[in-house]
Amino acid sequence: MVGFFERHKRLFLLSGILMCILAIIITISPTMAPTIAQRGLASIVAPMQRGLSASIGWAQGHFSALANNQRLVQENNELQEQLNNLLIENQRLRLAGDENAELNALLDINQRYADLATRGARVIARTPNDWYHRFFVDRGTRDGIEVNMPVLGDGGLLGVVRQALPRSSQFVSVIDSDFSAAVMSVRTGDIGEIRGDIILMQQGLTRMDRIEAGAQIMPGDMIQTSIHSSIFPPGILVGTVVSVHPNPDGHTRHAIISPVANLDNIGIVSIVTEVLSETPTTRDVHQFILEGIE
Repeated sequence: MVGFFERHKRLFLLSGILMCILAIIITISPTMAPTIAQRGLASIVAPMQRGLSASIGWAQGHFSALANNQRLVQENNELQEQLNNLLIENQRLRLAGDENAELNALLDINQRYADLATRGARVIARTPNDWYHRFFVDRGTRDGIEVNMPVLGDGGLLGVVRQALPRSSQFVSVIDSDFSAAVMSVRTGDIGEIRGDIILMQQGLTRMDRIEAGAQIMPGDMIQTSIHSSIFPPGILVGTVVSVHPNPDGHTRHAIISPVANLDNIGIVSIVTEVLSETPTTRDVHQFILEGIE
């Protein structure tokens, strides 16, 4: 059957064309009474016309649907581009807002310690596997940065410079095990030493040691650098007392301290461009403790 149609497809095509012409002739004069031949041809051609009309209608609907789909795809792409632009703009505004908040906080800290000479710096990296204990900033010896310079952040003391290169520096935070500072309670004047603890720093906390057994220090007290500090100017806030515990020797106590500076998201810092002296030795710490007790 298929071979028959293939062999005579031109004949079928010509027949179809003739029938379409006859259909046109039949419909040219709709007001005239159709002859018997016209009626016969109409009965043959009418189903073909209906089929042809249906095919044309389907084709029109199909191409219309394709056009609609293309339009929808184009509109979707345009909307997606607009959404991406809005997301980028929102990210830019958020970053600008975060940086503005940091700058305001830095301005506040600089105003609080207006008598200190400071230099702003931006954190550019942090040491891997250390959480947030050691950071690199984009200021170095060419900018006047030296080892043992205090680093301030939102709230108070962030840490101290431990390495100074020509174009960058590294500082350790107040919870790092390499950090130590002579401190005192703002409320009671009780003295002690902040020293980073390997276990506590995983919780974002640090430790205040060498507190006299009879000291009145308690949870909630603010801790600041003391006049006994060898490298830190006195009066810089360090943290808040979380808890106080007796030591096994029975003569001293220690306190758990929560830093006041935000260590979770450090972006901009202020470096105190003054160095009082070298890092305090254990003998220095013992000496200021004895002086305080006497």
